[in-house]
Amino acid sequence: MRKTITRYLWLIVLLLATVLLLQQIKWLPSFKDVFTSQPLEIDNTPLVIKEVNALAQLITITAYNEVVIEQTIKGVPVFSGPLVPSLPGIKFPDKKIILIGKGKVLAGVELSKLSDKDIFVKGDSVAIHLPKALLLQVILNPSDFETFEETGTWTDDEVRAVKQKLKDKLIITVLRQNIIQKAGDKAKLIMENFLQNSGFKKVTVTVGN
Repeated sequence: MRKTITRYLWLIVLLLATVLLLQQIKWLPSFKDVFTSQPLEIDNTPLVIKEVNALAQLITITAYNEVVIEQTIKGVPVFSGPLVPSLPGIKFPDKKIILIGKGKVLAGVELSKLSDKDIFVKGDSVAIHLPKALLLQVILNPSDFETFEETGTWTDDEVRAVKQKLKDKLIITVLRQNIIQKAGDKAKLIMENFLQNSGFKKVTVTVGN
C-alpha cells in the first residue's frame, strides 16, 4: 500500500515539474511568487526537478553571488641552505593575486531520500516529511573567474588553491545569508500549495531538521 502511495506522490511531483516547464515556455500562467530575499539574487523559477546520476533533486533556490579573495605569498630568501647562509634583506619579491568569482549555489532537498515512512495518505488528507534542505551544488566555472590583480609568477597549483578558497568563501557567504532555511521554507510552501491544488483538503508538509 505504501509503495503505491509513494508512486502516487512521485507522480504528483513529476506533474508539478511538467506544469512549471509549460510555464517557462509561456503555455501556462506562473505561480504567485512565494519567496523573496534581499541579499541574494534568486532565480524566480520556483522548482526544478532534474536527474543527476539517478538522484532526484528538488531545487528551490538558485542564489547568485560575487566574491573577492586576495592571496599573498611572501618571498623566500634568495640564498638559503646549510652551505649558503641567508643574507638579511635579500629575498625574492612577494607575489600577490586578487581573484573575483561570480558563482551560483543551488539549494533544495534530495527527493531520493524520501521513504515510505515519510508519506501518509488517508482519504483527502496527506502528510509528507521532506528531507532536510541543503546545498546541492556550487557552480564556479573557469569563465566565472576574473583576475583583478596579479604580481609575480603563480603556478597552476597555487592558482587552483586560491580558487578553492574563493569557492569556500562563496559557500560561507550564502550560508550566512540563511540560504538553507530559505530553501527549506520554500520547498514546504511549494509542496503545500501544489498538494492543496491537487485536491487534498488537509495538507501537512514538514522539512527535516
